[in-house]
Amino acid sequence: MEPKRPRPPTSPTPAQPPSHDVSKVLDDDNLLCEIIVRLAFPTDLVRAALVSKRWLGHASDPAFLRRFRKLHPLRPLGFYVATAGGTTAPRFVQMPSQHPELAAVCRRGRFELDSFIWDCTNGSVIIISEQGGNGLTSRVYSPLFPSRSMPVVPELPPLDHVTPANYTFEKLLFREGDRSGLPYLWLLMQSIDHGYTVHVYMLQGGVWSKHTSATTEFPYLPSEPKPLLIDNKIYMAGALSRQNIVLADNTRCVAAILRGILVVDLKDSSFFTIQLPEGVEFLDRDVQLAKTDDDSGVYLIQLKDLKLRIWLHSSSTSNWSLVDTVCLREMFVALRTADHTVGDEHTLVRMKEAGDNAEFIVLVMGTSILYLDIKRRELLKVSDLTAHEQFFVHIYPFMMVWPPTFPAPKDAAARSARDKGAIKEE
Repeated sequence: MEPKRPRPPTSPTPAQPPSHDVSKVLDDDNLLCEIIVRLAFPTDLVRAALVSKRWLGHASDPAFLRRFRKLHPLRPLGFYVATAGGTTAPRFVQMPSQHPELAAVCRRGRFELDSFIWDCTNGSVIIISEQGGNGLTSRVYSPLFPSRSMPVVPELPPLDHVTPANYTFEKLLFREGDRSGLPYLWLLMQSIDHGYTVHVYMLQGGVWSKHTSATTEFPYLPSEPKPLLIDNKIYMAGALSRQNIVLADNTRCVAAILRGILVVDLKDSSFFTIQLPEGVEFLDRDVQLAKTDDDSGVYLIQLKDLKLRIWLHSSSTSNWSLVDTVCLREMFVALRTADHTVGDEHTLVRMKEAGDNAEFIVLVMGTSILYLDIKRRELLKVSDLTAHEQFFVHIYPFMMVWPPTFPAPKDAAARSARDKGAIKEE
């Protein structure tokens, strides 16, 4: 048998020129936008914007951001849990089973607080602290940028009336996309006699000036109205009556029955009421309002008999439409099977917070804090309540800043030149 001849050595394959398919795609603005919009997180958009001025223009375009927001609902990075009156320091609970991208964002932040939380919105926490015995001072803290200075919220001017109020409620309201670092509006509500007087102040040049005042005869409001600023209107769930009820643990309490949504129109300093969907009547702990991303209306989320019903009230048609129904019973059973510390279906469930666009809600079930992603139909246990937190607990979802803060065009160009992987424009 003739021995096998050794094969001649093969010369290495010459390097192939880069395919023109990639440049053909990336040079097409429509295709490029279709690629960028499929990125998962706002941090990805910022990285894309650093490639070039052209990519920055696409990623920061308002119409593109609205589309991205609809495709990728914002997820909380975690929650601040605090007791009413600030008897204990608030604690931050990171979202369980978090995506590595969001977990990396949390690792770069500093979330510890030793001050009372007044509110938490759009990547900022409003804290109240004592300053050298000079009383309480409100400051804006950015946990994702801990090195930044904390702006001081100016004090409100004295009110110009002398009638003592039976009840006073204050709330800082932020307009979406405001870059000032300070609240845009301050809502001050006072119950005087049989009605409510609402004062709205606007921050201009570091000084609060009265924007509008209005008075309405509205018998009751919930103890925590949770007002929403949508376009030039402030929405609050309202109550028209009170009644004695028996809770699941056989205790009795006086509860407000909600029958409408009170709206303050800032344009003409007027009030009006949106009637609830036909047949809907509920207690103040059973309802949450949520804003729409495009300011086209308001969502109403009702919890009743372990079932969520979500309505949308359109500003253009003034009509209600039932947009979603979520049955929680089976979700609770599955969660309890995985974690026996979660209460059973007979445990009292309360809604605490709702995300924008009705994308999620935060529930308290017995001593457990639960997070329901409505869009994905995912129910997670976030944390257990401590003994101090089981009564009068406040939960503040902490969200990433939206819209993202994009680099200036010259910064993006400089980064593009340094980045070897950047694609050069012709």
